[in-house]
Amino acid sequence: MAVPRQSWHLNDAGILRKKEEDDELLVFGYSCKIFRDDEKALFIDQGKHLIPWMGDESLKIDRYDGRAALPDLRELEAPIGGYDLWATLSDAERRVEQLCDEERYRALTHNEEEEALYQEPEEPVGSALEELKRLQQALSAENTYGQVAYQYDESGQPVGEQKSETTVGGGAVEEDEPFVAPKELDIPLNMVLPETVKANAIIEKTAMFINEQGAQMEILLKMKQARNPQFQFLSFDDPLHTYYRHLLMAIKTGRYRPKPPKEEQEDDGKDNEFSKNYLEL
Repeated sequence: MAVPRQSWHLNDAGILRKKEEDDELLVFGYSCKIFRDDEKALFIDQGKHLIPWMGDESLKIDRYDGRAALPDLRELEAPIGGYDLWATLSDAERRVEQLCDEERYRALTHNEEEEALYQEPEEPVGSALEELKRLQQALSAENTYGQVAYQYDESGQPVGEQKSETTVGGGAVEEDEPFVAPKELDIPLNMVLPETVKANAIIEKTAMFINEQGAQMEILLKMKQARNPQFQFLSFDDPLHTYYRHLLMAIKTGRYRPKPPKEEQEDDGKDNEFSKNYLEL
C-alpha cells in the first residue's frame, strides 16, 4: 500500500512550494496455518484435478491454466526443434550473450576453488609486509633452524653445517631432540608429527603468524617459500600438512597457546635477577 506524502520547500526564487515526496511502500502479510491432507495430496498427485482442454482428453490442464481461454493452440505452439533465440539478436548482442553464457556456466568446466589456490595473491602492504619480514628474520636469525651457507673444504666435507649443530656455549642443540606433542593439542591417532623440536618450531611459528595475518598471507608465504624444504608442510600433499592445520586450528580456538622459547625465558629470568639485585643495592 502506497502512502503519498507532501512537504514544503523553498525554490530558487525563495518561494514556498508544495512538493510531493516519493511514495513509501508498506508491505504486510497475514499468518496462516497449513494442515496436512493426505487424501487431497494423493488426489493431486494422481492428476485427478486436471480437466481436458476444449474436450481434448490428450491434453489436460488445471482450471488456472491460461490455455483454457484459447480456442486454438497451433499458432502459439513452438516449432519442431524449439525456437532459435539467436535468430533475433544482432552480432553485438550475440557476443554479449556468449560472454554471459561463459560466465554463467564457467563452474561446469573450471574448478574455481582450485584456481583460487594457485592464483597469485596481491602483494601485502603496510603492517602485513612488515610482519612477513619479521617472520622470515625470526626463522633465519636462529642458528638452530636458519639457512646456513655451506662451505666445502678440499676434502668435500661441509664446514658450515657444524656451526648449526652447537649453541653459543658449545652444548648440543636442544632443537634436535625428538619432538613430543603437548597434551593440550590432543593429537588424533595416526597423525604424522614432526620428528624434532626444530621442525616443530618452524611449523608453530608459521601457524602463529598465519593466525594473526589471515589465510591470504598463507598463500603468499607458500608461494615465496615454494623451494624451501622447511616449508613443505604448507603443501596439501605433504605428510605434515595435517599436523599444521590441526595446530593452526588449536591456536585459533585458544585450545593451545605456544610457549616462548627457553632462551627468551632465560633472558627474562636474568633480567628479573638483575632488577632484584639493582633494587637491593
